[in-house]
Amino acid sequence: MSPNAPAVKSDEELPLEPPFASALVEEMLRQFDKTVRAHQLYMHNNPTYLKTLELLRNAFIPIWKETESLTLQVSDTQLTWFGVTVINEPEKASDSLPWTLYKHGVREITLAPGFEGDELESFLDIIPRVRKAQAHEDDLLTILWEQEFVHLTYRYVDISSEPGLPLDTAANAGRWPVTPGEVVDDPRRMVEETRASEERPGKPGGSGAEEETKQSPSGIVRMEDFDSTLYFLDAAEISYLRQETEREYATDLRRTVLNTLLDIFELQSDTLVRKEVAQNIDTLILHLLAGRQFANVAYLLREISGVLERARDLPAEVRARLQQLPDRLSEPEALSQLLQAMDEAETLPPQDELIDLFTQLRPTALGTVFGWLGLTQNSKLKPLLEMAAERLAASHTGELVRLIASAQGQVALEAVRRAGGLKTAAAVPALGKALNEPDRELRLAAVAALVEIGTAGAMQALEKGLDDADRDVRVAAVKGLAQKVYKPSLARITQMVKARESRDADRTERVAMFELFGLLCGDPGVPYLDDLLNSKGGIFARKEDPDVRASAALALGKIGTQRAQQALQKALNEKDIVVRTAVNRALRGGAP
Repeated sequence: MSPNAPAVKSDEELPLEPPFASALVEEMLRQFDKTVRAHQLYMHNNPTYLKTLELLRNAFIPIWKETESLTLQVSDTQLTWFGVTVINEPEKASDSLPWTLYKHGVREITLAPGFEGDELESFLDIIPRVRKAQAHEDDLLTILWEQEFVHLTYRYVDISSEPGLPLDTAANAGRWPVTPGEVVDDPRRMVEETRASEERPGKPGGSGAEEETKQSPSGIVRMEDFDSTLYFLDAAEISYLRQETEREYATDLRRTVLNTLLDIFELQSDTLVRKEVAQNIDTLILHLLAGRQFANVAYLLREISGVLERARDLPAEVRARLQQLPDRLSEPEALSQLLQAMDEAETLPPQDELIDLFTQLRPTALGTVFGWLGLTQNSKLKPLLEMAAERLAASHTGELVRLIASAQGQVALEAVRRAGGLKTAAAVPALGKALNEPDRELRLAAVAALVEIGTAGAMQALEKGLDDADRDVRVAAVKGLAQKVYKPSLARITQMVKARESRDADRTERVAMFELFGLLCGDPGVPYLDDLLNSKGGIFARKEDPDVRASAALALGKIGTQRAQQALQKALNEKDIVVRTAVNRALRGGAP
């Protein structure tokens, strides 16, 4: 940091709104992260590294057209610019840029035009060096001070006295102790003060220390003498080593390998190199699937789409090979083998990983998942498949509607159920056709789905169920129309009630028909129902069946008007127990 660098503006002086789109800053930082990785992997004359460096320098050009400086605030997991998060790294890992800066005390960094020149390469040397530095080596602040940057300024705090930081951070505190929270603009001044304090009498390294040594009895070994030795570790250093060891063992190297391959594919324009990378990716996917690393497979499929958009001069053959990866995984044969392996496994992957993988697959995977819902014997796998099927169905409505007409009964049945559960109005025509299928269970599911959708078109299609050959389907259709009080069906219900078919139906179906008739007809239907309930008939007239009269009473209860109540009152003293019970129930409002 230059000692004559201008003072950094406080947060209160910054404008509330960013002066230009944050996407430019995000793209620059994303390219910076890739360049750091390339810097660690390749020699500095390697074409791949030089290409990434060129792209990074180009990323600064649109930024300098908008502003004369770029100031980033640093937290442990984020870099922010004008209050907008431009880097978010939730894990405090050694390869996280926010954490690398934050744990060394840097709280703000400002870049100016010209930084993308030689100073950028110097900064690229510093970041990997600091990430791998041991506790006894120079920290980030010391290295930045030695470089004497002109186009990079920063501010920092004394992290050894800043509360809330982990022990390993405090152990690597900067060389210049300051008051907690104080911003230091000139590290050289702090170094001079520190050296001066070390030369004062009574301090280690001064004449006072020599006098103290002379006064110590000979032959006495003190533990304090070993505190400064090379191999003596204090509690903070031991904690730091333990945490770093645990973090190293917890790091998933597969993700690093995938990122490296994708970087080479994107930046290396040689066709042979790209073909080899595509072949390696094919092989890696098989190994990852065999190892049930579904999160990494989903990550790779996501990243491939972005890489294919950014890669230049990409041969059509190579592009097609990578684009077809999700298609190949979505094919019934490949996906069935994967699901069969999970069905036979004792332990299953986390739910979020499985859902993440299925989200990246093509719509054709939906039919295979539906089919396995009825085949799986693993009670733990079925809920995971249910969740994945629902996500896929919600994302691919067209495929869901197509599967309703599937020749595979289990697939069609699951598609019908999902269409109802998601209230997919686009599925109404297909559900109407499903009412003509020979499978009784499928027709029942179609009736239930149409009722759940509940649109006018769904109710119109549901009327077909009134003529179904199966009694359960007819009853379900009648109850569905009653639930939605679909008045356009009154003409058909009136015809059914007055026709002979209502007399031949069993009690449950007859009651359902009459109650629907009562819901839809209103007062105009009272005379007909009153005649059924209370007609005494002549000497030679045939009296209505008690079940029919009871059904008429329940229908009058559904009408609920004054005329309907009067008709029911006339039948209060009815001798037939079935009719009398139905009348009392209707007068109570239909409660049993």
